[in-house]
Amino acid sequence: MKITQINREVCKQLRVDMNEVIRSKLEEYGLEGEFLNGSFDDELVTFKVDIKIAGAMDKRDKKLSDSLTWYAKYIAEELGVDKDEILNKEYRIGVTRYKLIGYNSKAKTYPLIMQDIKTGKKYKFEEIMIRRAFTERVA
Repeated sequence: MKITQINREVCKQLRVDMNEVIRSKLEEYGLEGEFLNGSFDDELVTFKVDIKIAGAMDKRDKKLSDSLTWYAKYIAEELGVDKDEILNKEYRIGVTRYKLIGYNSKAKTYPLIMQDIKTGKKYKFEEIMIRRAFTERVA
């Protein structure tokens, strides 16, 4: 199939096809990557490409993790506990166990990113959850 004009549908198909093609080559190098969103006109398409070491955090997760380190230090001082205790604690809600994996400082209502230990799914929680976990323990 020869492409004579670039449009949205062509870009979508190109991205899917190129991601399939590069996957195996990147695996040879121990890498992961993909073609992301792009911009286009009738004759040119430009894609953003992310390539990282296999298993490494992506840019967004790394930022959330870095913010979590800052948040844990801040809240630990306020609650009078060790920062590592906040970061390594297993938080329980009902029968489900979670670990703290990120902090989104721009999210006012649900800034905490927690991961279900059993399923690996990520969820957002209110900041009060940390305070309750440590104030109930002291009381």
